Amino acid sequence: MKKTRNTLKRRWTERQARLKEKSLNLAHPVVKASYTWSILSEQLCDVLGPEVHHQWFKQVKPLVISHNVLILEVPNHFSAQWIHTHYHELVDVLLSVMDKKLTSFFISQSERHHAPQIATGLTLAEGPATEVKRQSEDE
Repeated sequence: MKKTRNTLKRRWTERQARLKEKSLNLAHPVVKASYTWSILSEQLCDVLGPEVHHQWFKQVKPLVISHNVLILEVPNHFSAQWIHTHYHELVDVLLSVMDKKLTSFFISQSERHHAPQIATGLTLAEGPATEVKRQSEDE
């Protein structure tokens, strides 16, 4: 068990170093979201195992990083709720290892299509990052 923990720690440290190295080239928020998710997804697979990862995270699509929030699309509202309830804290802890400012927000495909300004018109409410408001609602 200790060997596995050390192996995971070493791999995560290497991934974190690669992210810092490439972060200068990742100025575009969509590109950065994609790269960040690829690393995060690998870590989730290591921690949760391939079966759980396949069940809940295989179909996740990174959309953008906006206001230090990695916005991730999931197939349906149930998946978004399940991940938020069971895995959101783990996802945010793993994200904070890569960048202390980053947090995550999971949105379903249907919610995204009903809110087309998701990539451009977000403002974050005071408090947890899961409280996202559209600008049109604030006006």
